[in-house]
Amino acid sequence: MDLWIEKYRPNTFDDILGQRDTVEKLKAMADRKEVQHMILSGPPGVGKTTSAIVLAKTLFGSQWSHNFMELNASDDRKLSVIQGKVKEFARSKPIDAPFKIILFDEADSLTQEAQQALRRMMEEYSGTCRFIFSVNYQNNIIEPIQSRCAIFRFKSLSEEEVYRFIDNIAATEEIKVDEDAKKALFYVSRGDLRALVNLMQSLSTVSKKIEADVIYKSSGAVNIDKLRKAIELALSGDYLGAKALISSFIEEGIGPRELISEVFDIITSSDIKIDEKKRGYVIEKLAEAEYRIVEGATPFIQLQSFFAFLSSLKG
Repeated sequence: MDLWIEKYRPNTFDDILGQRDTVEKLKAMADRKEVQHMILSGPPGVGKTTSAIVLAKTLFGSQWSHNFMELNASDDRKLSVIQGKVKEFARSKPIDAPFKIILFDEADSLTQEAQQALRRMMEEYSGTCRFIFSVNYQNNIIEPIQSRCAIFRFKSLSEEEVYRFIDNIAATEEIKVDEDAKKALFYVSRGDLRALVNLMQSLSTVSKKIEADVIYKSSGAVNIDKLRKAIELALSGDYLGAKALISSFIEEGIGPRELISEVFDIITSSDIKIDEKKRGYVIEKLAEAEYRIVEGATPFIQLQSFFAFLSSLKG
């Protein structure tokens, strides 16, 4: 069985989903063969690593694997690794190419000592190697490295872009994904295409029809539609209805603090119609409930107390 994560990995710049401005700049670099040291910054699963690999394939052609090294910095983050295989690769001569490329995936996990060593290598081996750092949080990279790099920021993918991606996979793999399931996949994956593809493949082995409830249960994520319904019931004065839904979340093993986090996202969105003054008061009460849970109060009681408060707003 093929891994979908590899099957649907883009091989050209045109295949990369979203990120048009960033992709065009990388494509221009490849066309001119003028590549700088780079920091690719953004949330997981939006194309940072893929873009670096596509850049190498475009630049080096059939020799790309000889002139490209990828390291997962969360594993290979020690100084000994930097001074060993990284230095050896960086100083060796490229094969039929003007330079090599080293990609440090999850580079914000590199230790300070390793980053300082890399800073010196970037200066020493700039004639033979380019360094690319893929990060979720740019501020975890030391300033001397940031100042030596061109910074490309990758955005979270839009709902429309992710839906198109889901439709493409569904058509190719001959599986059914309705609108509710697509919405659930988008919510659960948080725009991370890597997580989305892996989840779709695992669910497709069970059934050729992917449904929203199964997605939430398989991922252990909060069913956002059901939680929104609980909030709406409480705001309408139906405390018992809201209580039943919240109890069902607890029975499914969803943590109270996770529920509170999702309630905050819903309350602060425009989906919930509530007076702005009351909205601020609700957020204050929600923060109070979380604080009490952290301090050792019974989570279930604090959640029910918060939803009882929401119900009291109806009066």
